[in-house]
Amino acid sequence: MLYDPNRGLLVPPDLDDRTWSDLVSDVTALIPQYAPQWTNQSPSDVGMTLVELFSWLVEGLTYRLNQVPNKNYVAFLDMLGIERLPPEPARAFLSFSASPSAVTVPQGTQAQTAATETQTPIIFETDTAVTVLPINLESALQISKVFVGNKYSNISNSFVVPPAPGATVNVQPSSSVQLCLGFDNPSTATINLMLRFFAPILEPSNTTVTWLYSQAGVQPESWTSLSVPATADGTNGLTQDGTVALTVPGDWASQTPSADWSDPPASSTDTETSGYYWIGLRIANLSASDTLALGINWILFNAVSSYSALTITAPESLGNGTGLAFQMCSLANGPLYEIPDSSTPNADLVVQVDGITWSQVDEYFPEGPGQYYRVDPIASTIMFGNYSSLTNTGHGSVPQTSDAIVATTYRYVEAGSTANVGAATITTMRTPVAGITAVSNLFAAYGGSDEQSVSDAMRRGPEMLRNRGRAVTVEDYNYLAMQASTQLASASALAPTTAYGSGLWAGLDRSPGHVNVLILPAVGPAVSAAPQPTPELIQLVQSYLDGRRDLTASLFVGGQNYVEIDVAVTAAAWPAAITSGLIASPTEMQTNIENAIQLYFHPVVGGSNGTGWAVGQSVYIGDLYQFIAPPENVGYISQLTVQAGTNLYQGSRPAGLAGPAGAWAQIADFETVCLGTTTFKLQSLTG
Repeated sequence: MLYDPNRGLLVPPDLDDRTWSDLVSDVTALIPQYAPQWTNQSPSDVGMTLVELFSWLVEGLTYRLNQVPNKNYVAFLDMLGIERLPPEPARAFLSFSASPSAVTVPQGTQAQTAATETQTPIIFETDTAVTVLPINLESALQISKVFVGNKYSNISNSFVVPPAPGATVNVQPSSSVQLCLGFDNPSTATINLMLRFFAPILEPSNTTVTWLYSQAGVQPESWTSLSVPATADGTNGLTQDGTVALTVPGDWASQTPSADWSDPPASSTDTETSGYYWIGLRIANLSASDTLALGINWILFNAVSSYSALTITAPESLGNGTGLAFQMCSLANGPLYEIPDSSTPNADLVVQVDGITWSQVDEYFPEGPGQYYRVDPIASTIMFGNYSSLTNTGHGSVPQTSDAIVATTYRYVEAGSTANVGAATITTMRTPVAGITAVSNLFAAYGGSDEQSVSDAMRRGPEMLRNRGRAVTVEDYNYLAMQASTQLASASALAPTTAYGSGLWAGLDRSPGHVNVLILPAVGPAVSAAPQPTPELIQLVQSYLDGRRDLTASLFVGGQNYVEIDVAVTAAAWPAAITSGLIASPTEMQTNIENAIQLYFHPVVGGSNGTGWAVGQSVYIGDLYQFIAPPENVGYISQLTVQAGTNLYQGSRPAGLAGPAGAWAQIADFETVCLGTTTFKLQSLTG
């Protein structure tokens, strides 16, 4: 089912729909009745000029009049407590370099992008403290088919060199793969490696994971294993995101692969000629039949999480108490940053009244006197209670006129979508830390989003009245999932079905009682051609829906199940288009068509209307042709076919969906399209 952007939106009627031309026509039609002597009604007549002028003024008045229904509608939504969702900060992982000794970077340290003539710097603030060792992760190699016919390949571009997109490590049945991480210097201090997976190990019983380190004169296959207790392995054997703490003995030695290893490089471009101190990660697949695919987003060292959310630098005065019930005070900055996955998301805010810290409550003040306040994180306001000592009634104490109200600290969102900066752009320390020589982000910041639009907020009114915050139907799950975060482009709940038999397709249980919600992050083509939500975004939506679903429903929230669409195009450019300068060459027309195809199949901003692809939406060449066809005076497309190619999810596609290249590609109701291969044949025309 296609997403209708106007579904649930009450569109108020125009009280006066006449335009400027309608007003001029109406007045002109009345001239013979009221001024029959006025016969010259041409545009050059001074009287007609006045008619046109006053029609323009009246049109402006009718426009303002037509805003009255919208104003009343928004006022009604405000009475219901419906507000625009706030912007969300972007997240970036900052990697530091230190010299000459280890340095602790405190929590709240700020780094920023470079300022330009047209843009102010984007500032990021660290969430926790981190100890930065005076060594750096410089290289990453992969030794495949360990122990038999070993060769190493250089995968530094995947994990060490920006933008570090990560990679999938495939381990063949009854075989091993060894990742080798090269450091420029040794260290006896604990080395903390942060790992995130887009495809962690699912069956640890079929896998062994061993950490090793390099020693003088010892080949990688024989490196000594490191003792990693369970408490030091936050990944639980590479089955979840986490940090691994490694302590390397004093005989850690440098090795130069091109000179010291018997394993040859896979190609000349993979050759590593520098000497490094190596830590190995050996992954052994014990299965005799199944290939192990371990998807690693990143491996970070000397790194810490940060957000484009800032903490105030000094206590902020909010004025004095008034002694009145329900006094409200406004913070100078906002909206407030909410700590992800926390039962106290606004714990960063500390409010003192007359030097005493008051406690924050979620919704209701306890009965009787008490030093409590409530916070509205979107409006950045705090409110006190209404207890009266004269009547001994009310909930929560009231600050008195002599009480100074101070916000000693809080954290607020500084930037939304503009903070989704690229890799290696956060390079300046805004907060000086002695001993820190460099800072950078190995990969792009992500997750930043702007405040919800007014039209989207208006659309929430009818939906909220209908579902009352409870997820029962498919539409309820779709709507509520979209309310969880402004980072989402779409959410699609799948109804139970037996259309594909009783098996699990893409790992989804479609039997009764199971709800599957597939979410799509709001990212453009520059980020990914097949975008997937981050684990944080999945967890955010999962937690939001868990509190609103039926207790008997089993809920799964995940990313899209992509099917690549292969496109074959045959086109020709008119020679006259080249001679007249419309295009420089046929190759330019080919490039334009290929770019249009790439845009058309993007899940978020593609499709015929630029609103992306819905889950289960099939592909038809008629729509594709209208989108990519060159202008008639430039060239033409003589042949166009589409075909469903490789599926990028676990398992095979249902039988009957795969077909030959033709006029359409059928998509299952749990699949989403993305671009596969584009085959272009350029015909030559003469004359």
